[in-house]
Amino acid sequence: MSSGKTVMGFRRWLRTSNPWVWPIYLFLLVFVIFPLVRLFVDSFSTADVQLSALREVVLTADLLEEKVSAGETESASAVAHDVALQLDRSVDVVGRMIEALGRATLSQDELIAKWQQAQDSVAQEAAAMAEVQHDPVVALARAKRAKALIQEILRLPRQAFSVEFFLDVFRDKLYMKALANSLLLGFATVITTSIIGFTVAYLLVRYEFPGRKAFNFLATVPIVMPPLVGVLGFIFILGRGGTVNELFYQLADGLEQSWPVMANWLYDHLPFNFVYGWHGLLLVETCHLFPLITLNVLDSLSKIDASLEEAAESVGSMGLKRLFDVTIPLTIPGFVTGALLVFIGAFADFAAPMVVGLTNFIAPLAYMDIQQFTDRHLFKMGITVGAVMVVLSIGFLLIAKKYVSLKDYSTLSYKAVERKPLKGKWAALALVFLIVLLFISFIPYAGVAIASFARSWSMSPLPTSWTAVHYEKVLLYAPGYIINTFRFCILAVIMCILIGVPVSWIMARTQMRSRGALDILTTLVLALPGTALGIAYIRAFNTPILLSKPLANIWIILPIVLAVRRLPYTVRSSYSSLLVVHRSMEEAAQSVGAGGLKTFKDVTFPLIWKGVLAGALFSFMTSIQESAATLLLSIPGWETMTMGIFTFYTGGTHGDAAALGFILIVVGVITLFIMDRLSSAAKGGLFG
Repeated sequence: MSSGKTVMGFRRWLRTSNPWVWPIYLFLLVFVIFPLVRLFVDSFSTADVQLSALREVVLTADLLEEKVSAGETESASAVAHDVALQLDRSVDVVGRMIEALGRATLSQDELIAKWQQAQDSVAQEAAAMAEVQHDPVVALARAKRAKALIQEILRLPRQAFSVEFFLDVFRDKLYMKALANSLLLGFATVITTSIIGFTVAYLLVRYEFPGRKAFNFLATVPIVMPPLVGVLGFIFILGRGGTVNELFYQLADGLEQSWPVMANWLYDHLPFNFVYGWHGLLLVETCHLFPLITLNVLDSLSKIDASLEEAAESVGSMGLKRLFDVTIPLTIPGFVTGALLVFIGAFADFAAPMVVGLTNFIAPLAYMDIQQFTDRHLFKMGITVGAVMVVLSIGFLLIAKKYVSLKDYSTLSYKAVERKPLKGKWAALALVFLIVLLFISFIPYAGVAIASFARSWSMSPLPTSWTAVHYEKVLLYAPGYIINTFRFCILAVIMCILIGVPVSWIMARTQMRSRGALDILTTLVLALPGTALGIAYIRAFNTPILLSKPLANIWIILPIVLAVRRLPYTVRSSYSSLLVVHRSMEEAAQSVGAGGLKTFKDVTFPLIWKGVLAGALFSFMTSIQESAATLLLSIPGWETMTMGIFTFYTGGTHGDAAALGFILIVVGVITLFIMDRLSSAAKGGLFG
């Protein structure tokens, strides 16, 4: 009887605890929380001293036993000599471990004493081994003792809590200069994109002018080009040997007879530096990221009640005064979201700065520290820099949320503001502004397209001969970059839907205690720099866990990190769609006996599928251009298109890089066009 009650109680608990959400929590726990925890544990610990010399003693001792058993006296003597040398090196390694533990924040006297004792014992074994190394049989006995000692030493704790490495980032002038540069780049990009993005959004929402619908779509197209491809396109057109400088050289040649002074001035100052340096990097980031401001401000502007502006006009607030007193303050929620995304994008980008020759930024330094394998101190600093980037990003996220929460931006009623027709000089001015903006933003597209078909392009404004060999190479001989990208991004989108839709359902339709935590977690993921997340995955999954080899060495890690990076877009889009579906429709289905899953399948999903698909497509579009995390986690044979572009360009095969870049652009534009048809940008459906 009691067992029956127990089973019934267990079944009741299963129904009320919603076990279908457990896999979602497990995924977020393993692939979001665990990597971040591991990143911070590694950052706030003493140096990770490599003990390979000690492990070599164990292996070489086993080899010595094999040689002695086989009667190979000469070989055994050589191996015994190796054991003696490795024991000498082990003494130094243990010394470095003692030094590292000495930097712990809390006293580690007891642990240090154990390691000092171990160092003394290893030194004694090394001395004894050196004396008997010429007698293989006696040396084997000493080697077995040394092996047992080393195995015992390897079981000693190796790390302790320490803030030294975290503080070293702020003590080191190189890292502080790089951090200051990255912060300055982030804030400068926010300023430039805010001016441009808000102006574009205001024109598109408030005014009617020729071509407005076309500009509504074209203004979002620059978002499909990652900075890595954008900087390559700018170099092809505006670089030292690019189209514009070559045209200036031709102009100077033409002026030699008619205007020699100007010709000489041009020769003295050419080539002009349009791209390489701070200004070029800011140009690239601005052209790529301003649509994020535009999209989010479009959302806020389209929801402002017209009566508020009419009331402001009735008390004399006109023109710019009304704009700054009423309109701009009401767009703060959308603007802050866009500004945060812009800041994180510019702050955490490492590929574009490296291409234009700027490595004194925090993300490129972290990448270079992680990629090198010779200096363990630099590797540790790379890990710590990743943690610093996460702390700063979370800090800015919290500040942004706090600032938005200080005021109430909701309205009791809503009446859309009618678009005013622009005529005459104002219409011409708006068109000139948008055309010039898009012309500059599309320069990289032209550069990449031209370079992808160029057979020979040197010392001339345009290629002197054309070819399709670059596409032949990337499509026929190196298709792995494209195949892998589509494979990983499609898997990432599937994961985004399978996880993002249930998460949005929990947030919009349930009273589960965890919905607030899920909201915070998905918002946090949105603010995580790709560089920092890549470093966190390297540290978290570099050892085998339930598998025969580390997850970081298996290709599935790439779609997982892409899904984590882009999950918030699917969640926000699905959540926004759920909010406009009234619960009474679902309640009516349940009242006639439909279960929860059937109600969702037959009633809810048909009403929200466009929003889900729009978010999934945005996740796909941004996944194919992901460079930070994928470059760090790249596995030989499983490289993505961004890795191929980076490899081709740094290897000098610029045409191949351009061909891959142009394919990436075309896929992104097609995806964006489908999204535009599914969800009007004016509704801000992608960002909630």
